[in-house]
Parts: sequence; structure tokens; C-alpha cells
Amino acid sequence: MHIHLEVGLVQYLIVLITILTISFAIGLKRGWRGQVMAFVPIAGMWALLSTKGDALVGLANTMYRGLLFLTSCATNSDTGACTESVGLLQAVLIHPESPGEVRFLFLVTLVATALLSFLLVLRFGKAPHSMLQRLMGAVLGVANGFTLSYLLLPFLPYREQIPFAAAQSAVQNDVPRVVESFPQLALGPNLDVSVVVVIVLAVFVIIAVRLIRPTST
Repeated sequence: MHIHLEVGLVQYLIVLITILTISFAIGLKRGWRGQVMAFVPIAGMWALLSTKGDALVGLANTMYRGLLFLTSCATNSDTGACTESVGLLQAVLIHPESPGEVRFLFLVTLVATALLSFLLVLRFGKAPHSMLQRLMGAVLGVANGFTLSYLLLPFLPYREQIPFAAAQSAVQNDVPRVVESFPQLALGPNLDVSVVVVIVLAVFVIIAVRLIRPTST
């Protein structure tokens, strides 16, 4: 019997299996605390992207212009003329009106956050004291793997071929604010979600410093 799988579904399965394997292994090695420490920054970055994604695009373009200035006009005596000649003020790395470029920026940001979180847990996470803690970490690792894969789903280029509601929603709302296909956080008109996320992450870092110790094994 021949089973035909769409390219998008194969792509998602590869992402899912890879993330599940990594997260499961880290859970076994560092226990449930390590999984919590890895998941909080990822969830925080997703929340920031879902509310301040346009600011990230602006920051990326600002940094790009700064790099162009350093490489092209920093040593020029007439920086104003140099800036105008190279079109520095109009230079953009990510076009806000290009969903593909914005989606790629969000994907790189979320993946980089996940990788950094996992690496920090592996490097500084305290080893679990019992097999029960390892098993709890493995279970949480599976949950984290599914969650991270779901967050990455709308950014995959073949998402229109993936038979999940989130993927279809991302296709229908193919705009720069790609992450708007996820449920939005609503905390009231006077409370900025990004501020809440930053506060939560700051508290998390303080707690993590107390809970995580350099591995002695």
C-alpha cells in the first residue's frame, strides 16, 4: 500500500520528531526543573512576538542600518553625504510588508531562543536526584516538544499543506503579524502584555539562578 504524504506534513513531522527527541533527552538528563527553565523563555519570546513583532522588525532594520553605517560611512569625513549616497535611511533588511521575510525573522528568533534555552539548561542545569525526577522531566520534555512544534508550525513555508487548524489559519492570515494566528493574550487596555512578559522573565531569571547550579557530575 502506497501512502502519500504532503511536503508540508513531512516537513512538520521532521520538526516534531527532532524537537521531541531533543526535549525528551534533556528532560531525562536534567529532570523537570530543566524543562521548566527551558520552556519559560520560549513561551516569553512567543508572547513578545505575538504582541511586539513589528518592533522586532524595526529593531532588525535599525541594527542593519547601523552596521551599514559602520562599514560604509564611519570613516568618511562627510558622513551626511555618504549616508545619502548609499541610501542608508531607506535601507531595510526585513521589509515589513513582506510576510515571508517577517515570518523568517520570527522563525529565526524563536528557534534561536529555544536552542539557547536548551544549551543553558544542559550546561548549568542541576542533575536530578532520582529516576522519578528524570521520568517527570521526560514527560515534560514531550509536552514541551509538542508545544514548541505547534508554535513553529505557522512559520513553515509549506504550512498550507499541513492539515491543522493553526496552519490553515496562518495561510489565510498571511500578513506581517504572522503570529496573530495564535490565541492572543488580553490583559486589559491599561496593561501592556510585553511589560508583563518582561517582568515575568526577570522574576524567572532570579529564581533560575537560585535553582540551577553548575553540574557536578
